[in-house]
Amino acid sequence: MAAWQKKGLTGVELAELFGVGVATVVRIKRLYLDTGTVKPRPHGGGMPRIIGRREERLVEALVQKHPDWREDQYAKVLAEEHDIVASAVTVGRTIRKLGYSVKKRRSSPKREIGITLCDADGSTSTASESSQLRVWFLWTKPARMRK
Repeated sequence: MAAWQKKGLTGVELAELFGVGVATVVRIKRLYLDTGTVKPRPHGGGMPRIIGRREERLVEALVQKHPDWREDQYAKVLAEEHDIVASAVTVGRTIRKLGYSVKKRRSSPKREIGITLCDADGSTSTASESSQLRVWFLWTKPARMRK
């Protein structure tokens, strides 16, 4: 502001002198003219948190009581039992903030084909009596595990 007041430099000259954009110079000059200082204005507020610090304790208790639930299940219980209406995404964000992870989607349906077992001699048998499928190569490949 001293360079602008004492030297009478233009906005473009000030921007080049300090290595900032012209828009920044204009904003700082406007702030100075409105308030008499270049200190930033106080924070304007914003939306209050749906799940505040008190509600986080409820969410943590639910996670500890039902660790296998999905985000939407937590959100449903929070709405029905505690009148906290929050989306599953908001609940999941809070859970991750608390240091937990959650199941993100429904489990896949049970397979209709039974588990194939391998005997010591290499022959296979199906664990499910309803399935006639016999696969000889399963014992040679490791099972794929989900992360």
